[in-house]
Amino acid sequence: MANKPCCTQYEMRIKEPETGEEARRILPQNECWNGKRCQKGEQHFRDLVENSPTGICIVQDGRVVYRNPEQQRIFGPLEEGPHPSIFDRIHPDDREELALMIESTLSGRAPHMGITVRFTHVSGDTVGEMAMKWLHCRTNLIENEGRPAVLINMMDVTRTVEIERLLKLKDRMISLGHVAAGIAHEIRNPLSGINIYLDAAREVLEEGEDWQGLKDILEKIQAASSTIESVIRRVMDFSKPSEPKLVRMNINKPIEDALGLSSAMLRKSGIEISTELADDLPSCMADHQLIEQVVLNLITNAAEAMKDMKAGKRIVIRSSHHGDWIRVSISDSGPGISHDLARKIFEPFFTTKENSTGIGLSLCQRIIMDHKGSMGVATSVMGGADFAFTLPVST
Repeated sequence: MANKPCCTQYEMRIKEPETGEEARRILPQNECWNGKRCQKGEQHFRDLVENSPTGICIVQDGRVVYRNPEQQRIFGPLEEGPHPSIFDRIHPDDREELALMIESTLSGRAPHMGITVRFTHVSGDTVGEMAMKWLHCRTNLIENEGRPAVLINMMDVTRTVEIERLLKLKDRMISLGHVAAGIAHEIRNPLSGINIYLDAAREVLEEGEDWQGLKDILEKIQAASSTIESVIRRVMDFSKPSEPKLVRMNINKPIEDALGLSSAMLRKSGIEISTELADDLPSCMADHQLIEQVVLNLITNAAEAMKDMKAGKRIVIRSSHHGDWIRVSISDSGPGISHDLARKIFEPFFTTKENSTGIGLSLCQRIIMDHKGSMGVATSVMGGADFAFTLPVST
């Protein structure tokens, strides 16, 4: 007669590194068998956990009750006395997200993608670029000493994050190369105008007459100077490496605020605006002000694209939920964007409009990419442009 499983969950005894005492751990949904096969399986499983290159810990009631050697390398060994909190050395801005993942796991709704959190290394170093480390965490629900607990797998992804940061910096430097080339073009005309106006002002001063004409010249110089200042300010907005201040939010809120700011302009331009904002959107991590800036910029672009139309001017703003992503689109009934232009439209200083720096869409795309999202353009059902961006759902 074949052996029957002696348990429906895997029992494992792990020696605590500090006390030397064995603790009983139950791991989920494995079957062990009577006799030597069970003992061999338990030893094999213990070896896997103790020699895993992934940090493994068990959390119960918010406290760490077990750490494998790799986890000890990252956070240090468990000391005698009260067990440490799972949030020790975790960056304050990431503690809420980690707490939500643990709570979700205990309720049976663990996110399948996991999360990435920042932490201070066991050395306690707080100086230098590499002082702050990064961990990717995934969780499973287990039983420990007869009560629910959370098993957390943590992988040090600091090097990966640093490489991604350097690649983004490289991309930004390439973009700034285009920006630098475009600055000369954008400020050449107003600078030439200033020089012409200064020559005219010198003549007026030498003749000592036409003071009203001198006043007009000074106003033109001031307008040209303001144009240059505007170009420089937008270039600085594009190039500064500030990180978005992410908070959990409903993406419909910055959309509605952007609509409130632009509603008067849209009415004056004779544009019909309609919204299709989903009521059941999950929350996402976003910077309210930056997302509002993106939506406002896209609305303004859509309005400008339709300024020469006599009738039928319409903008539709939609938000929707697709799996792990939230999608926001701004569609218009304007002339649309050709396939060739669509490939260039997000390049810095590329523009088809007069009196435009061509930085707006580049800045919008960079903001969305800093939110770990993506942005693109297509043809809308109304025949115009459909600009859309996606943001990841917060776990």
